[in-house]
Amino acid sequence: MRPIRDIRSQADLEEAVRRCELRWQALEKGMREDEIAALLSLGLDRAEAQIRALGPHD
Repeated sequence: MRPIRDIRSQADLEEAVRRCELRWQALEKGMREDEIAALLSLGLDRAEAQIRALGPHD
């Protein structure tokens, strides 16, 4: 994750919020931090699609 000091625009802020939301969703679905980091490195749109495809965590 980027440090807060690197957020310089509304777009940067929106991206940071989206990354946090995706990370939280992935944690709720039982993913590990290393898996989440790898997924987020693919880009936010791709990560979001992958997380949604997981379905609910049992």
